[in-house]
This record gives sequence, structure tokens and C-alpha cells, in this order.
Amino acid sequence: MPRAARQFSKTGFYHIMMRGINRERIFEKEAAKKEILHILAVKVRETDVGIYAYCVMDNHIHLVLKSEPQELAVFMKKLNGSFAMYYNREQRRVGHVFQDRYKSERIEDEEYFWGVIRYIHLNPAKAHLVKNAEDYKWSSMKDFLLGKSDVLAKEALALKQDNFKDNRSFLDMHKQEDLHIYLEVKEELDEMKKAAGSQLIENILVEHGITTVMELREQEEALENLLGRLARELKLSYQEIAKMTGLSYSMVQRLVQR
Repeated sequence: MPRAARQFSKTGFYHIMMRGINRERIFEKEAAKKEILHILAVKVRETDVGIYAYCVMDNHIHLVLKSEPQELAVFMKKLNGSFAMYYNREQRRVGHVFQDRYKSERIEDEEYFWGVIRYIHLNPAKAHLVKNAEDYKWSSMKDFLLGKSDVLAKEALALKQDNFKDNRSFLDMHKQEDLHIYLEVKEELDEMKKAAGSQLIENILVEHGITTVMELREQEEALENLLGRLARELKLSYQEIAKMTGLSYSMVQRLVQR
């Protein structure tokens, strides 16, 4: 099957995710994390790409970049190649280091921009690597709080200053509820979808003053709206929705397809 053509952002902003091949923990060692950040700092000086956020996990990396499409492709190729040379030398191996080509999604508005940054900064806390996102050494959270960075574009730090009166308000932004589904490795994406679905269900139940989805059957329009959101916004399957709500597969299918 041919690869789908990349969609280009009107704003020039992209959320990028690259994952280690065969789920390898290519950034597990501290030296590897330092190396990828060093490479990022070098490569941005060689191109017109701006880095607006990052988070290095053990087996993948998230980036928020601003770039023209052609420049982005060149930048990612250089980043991939440079780290692959380092990793293969350290591990005494040959071949690809990253799984397939990098994944990307467009960032077209300010709300989604800050949502992506919030999401990638919270990755380490959600993975239980640290208690608080600000304690993680390998994300741009610390750069924003310090107001300086070898990796981030100066414009990124300026945006934080313009939109948040102090570090406390910036940290508070990271506590906001967010049901968007962002780029992630498949296993974590599945968990993220289910967590977002559970939160959406809880919000709807509280709104209607009830405790179970079964009680919502008396308000069919509200139930239909809930199931539709679970299917269309969170991309949950009918089977997943049925399991989460306690409803039958046939009822979920009927109400979603109306």
C-alpha cells in the first residue's frame, strides 16, 4: 500500500514523533538523550527550522517544529542520519535506528499548539518516570521555566513570556483537562484514547446528575451524543465503546450510525 502524502500546515507548525525501530529503547541511556539534544541544537543552526518544544522518552521523541515543508524533510533526514551514526557506533550495529519514517501532524491554531506542548511535557509523568512534569530533565519544560535553551527557538521562549504572566500560570496550563488525541506510539495511543473516553463519560454523567451510562438510556439524545463523540472524536471502536459503557454492541452501533 502506498504511503499517504503528508499534509502541510498553513501555520508552518508540526508535531513530530519518531520511534525506535522494533520498539528499541534507543534513548534509554542518559548519554543517548544528551546526544539527540546536542544534534538538535546543531541542526537547527544549519537550517531555518525552529524547535518550539521537545520531549525525549526512552524509545521515542516528540518535537514541535516550525518549518517550510521542504526544509522540514531535510532537517528530519539530517537528524535521523546523525543519531543513527551515533547509535550504531555505540551499539556496534548497522541499519535503521528509527521505525519507518517520522510521524507528523499539523498544528493549525493556538489552542492546539499549547495542547500539543502540554501533552508532550506531560508524557514523562504519565509514564511514571517522574511525579511532576517539571522534574523531567529531557523535555523543554525546564527550558521554558528557566527562560533559556540551547535547543528551543528564541521565538518559542518569547511566546511563553507573551502568553503567561509567570511560571506558575505556565504550570497551571499543564493541569487543564484535554480530551484531544495527539500523536503517540500505538500502545500508548490506545491507553490515551481509553483514558480520554473514560473522562468524557464521567463528565457527561456528572452533567446529567447520574452515575451510570445505563441511566442515560432514559435520555436517548444525550446518549446518542455521547456515543457519537466516543466514536468520531476519540476514534474508539464499537466494541471498545460497548465495553466502556456496559451497553450492547448492537445498541452502540445503532445509535452511532443514526
